[in-house]
Amino acid sequence: MRDGFQIPTEEFENLLTPLTQAEAREINPNYYDKIKEVFSDARFYSCKALSEDNQCTLENMPEFCRNFPCSPLALIPDVCGYMGEVFVKNEELKKRIRSIKEEILDYETLISAGSKDSKAYKKIIDNLQRLVDKYSDFGSNDW
Repeated sequence: MRDGFQIPTEEFENLLTPLTQAEAREINPNYYDKIKEVFSDARFYSCKALSEDNQCTLENMPEFCRNFPCSPLALIPDVCGYMGEVFVKNEELKKRIRSIKEEILDYETLISAGSKDSKAYKKIIDNLQRLVDKYSDFGSNDW
């Protein structure tokens, strides 16, 4: 996991069966629409290890599954039991991004005041802005 995002392992990917867009929408239309609104090219899958009552049938659940939801930006169905946890993580991420934006403003103020370290400050601002931009698809520019 890096920066809150997990990279699926081959073990995890081998558990998946691709779904057509129609199949995915039929399973949960609200969730399907939610995903497609953010990721228009999203692909959907079904897990081979789920029982009829959506319980994992594996003796050793893959780490990818154990760590779900891996990101504060996880898009989950509205009735998911992780909704509260994702909301709290999302708010923590927004707070972190706002703090980074405040730091950018502080450096910009120092630059505009004619600081002798302007060049170094601009480099710091660029690095901080990259962190903010990383979440721009999720609205970080408005946080």
